[in-house]
Amino acid sequence: MLGGFPSDRVLRGISYRDLLVGSLPENVLSRFPRSFDIVGDIALIRLDDDLIVYGGEIAEAIMRIHSIRHIGGERRTTTIYKENGIYFSVDIASMYVNTRLASEGLRVAREIADGSLVLDLFSGYGGFALNIAKIRWAEVVAIDINPYAVEHMRRSIAMNRLRGYVYPIITDSRSPPLRGEFDVVIADNPTNIGSFIEIIEDLLKRGGKAYIYLLAESAEDATNKINTKSSKLEVELCGEVKEYSPKLRIYRCIAHKTL
Repeated sequence: MLGGFPSDRVLRGISYRDLLVGSLPENVLSRFPRSFDIVGDIALIRLDDDLIVYGGEIAEAIMRIHSIRHIGGERRTTTIYKENGIYFSVDIASMYVNTRLASEGLRVAREIADGSLVLDLFSGYGGFALNIAKIRWAEVVAIDINPYAVEHMRRSIAMNRLRGYVYPIITDSRSPPLRGEFDVVIADNPTNIGSFIEIIEDLLKRGGKAYIYLLAESAEDATNKINTKSSKLEVELCGEVKEYSPKLRIYRCIAHKTL
C-alpha cells in the first residue's frame, strides 16, 4: 500500500468502482457506469444528475486506476488522441466524440477502393474520413454543420501523413455538394437517418455504395426502414455495430444504388 491506496501493481485488473467499495453506499455504487471513455488524456463518464455529487470520489478512483493527476495549469476540454495510427484533435465540450468506433472506422476504410470519391455525410471531427485517407488513395469530402468539429478536423489533417485527401466543408447535410457523383456515401447518424435516405440515394452514382447507420430492433427491421424510404437503394446486408438500449441496436447497412 502506498499513501493509503493500493500500489499500481495491485491496481491492475480492478475497476474504479472496486476502489469505492466501503466508502460509498452499495445502492449508489450499483448505479455507477461500469465503464468510461478515455479520449487522449481526458476521461469521460456519464452520470445521472443526482450522482454528480459523487464526482470527486469517482474522479479520484479513475485517476488512481490510470495514474493520472492534474497538478496545475488550465482545466480544459481539448485534447489529442490516437486511434489506428491517426492523431485526432478534439474538444469534448463542442462536439460528439466516440472513441469506441475506432474499429468501425478502420473496418469501413479497408473496404474502400483506391481512387474512390467518398462523402462522409455527418463527419464530425473526421473519424471515418481520416481513417479512409490514412490507408486509401481516395478523395473524401467530409461535411458537418458544426464549425468547431470541422476546425478540429482540419487540425487533425495537418497533424497526419495521409495517403489520400480529405476536404472538410461546413454545411448542412441536407444540402451537400456533387449529387450523383459519389462512389461511396457514409451516413453515421443513427438517431435521425430516416429523413436522409432519399438524399443519400441522390448523392450516389449508379452502382455506388452507402454505409447507413441506423437504430433498429433487428437486421430485418433495419433493412425494412431503408426499403420504405428508398426505391433506388438495394440493401446488401445489415450488421449490428453496438447496443443502444435494451431493445434497440445500432446497425450498419450496406446498400447499393441500382437505378
